Amino acid sequence: MGNRRGWLRWLGAGLSMLLLAGCVARVMPPEPHSLTRPVDVYLLDHGRHASLVLPREEGGVVRYSYGEWRWYVEGHRHFPAGIAAMLWPTASGLGRGEYPQIESPDQFHRLAPEGLDEVYPLRAEARRVLSLRRRLDGHFERAGVESVTSEEFGLEFVPYPRQYSAVHQSNLVVARWLRALDVKVLGSSWWSRWRLETP
Repeated sequence: MGNRRGWLRWLGAGLSMLLLAGCVARVMPPEPHSLTRPVDVYLLDHGRHASLVLPREEGGVVRYSYGEWRWYVEGHRHFPAGIAAMLWPTASGLGRGEYPQIESPDQFHRLAPEGLDEVYPLRAEARRVLSLRRRLDGHFERAGVESVTSEEFGLEFVPYPRQYSAVHQSNLVVARWLRALDVKVLGSSWWSRWRLETP
């Protein structure tokens, strides 16, 4: 019985991936006239995962990324670890990198050592951006939390309260951050396939 359940779980995961493979996430920023204090934000597509770049009040930018702890932080990138992360919840991490000297997208290759497939420029309301930054930064400021440096990704990671799973993976989390900025994300962002649409 247990073996059968295992095969059904694998089959379900495989079918879900096939269904999602053809889906594209349509990204629609807010109407320009609705923004009283617009600021530039950037969705970065790294191929299989995405991250978000927000402006710093002091100048420069900060990049946020979410991922499975063993995969991104500890470097366990073998097939069983990847499958395990999709089939049941595992530990996750929030990554942050601050770059006071980087101001424009043509420099973003410096903040993404894993590579960039695409940079999507967006505009959002400044107060929403500040609110999201404070919420994400709060994870780094919790008492007793120590960050772990990932040289490969150029980020500091801290444990994230919600576990990583097929329904709470990196691209879905980035889509949630975008929605917090009043950016609409329609369709599936599961595979990090994005299409920017003009509002």
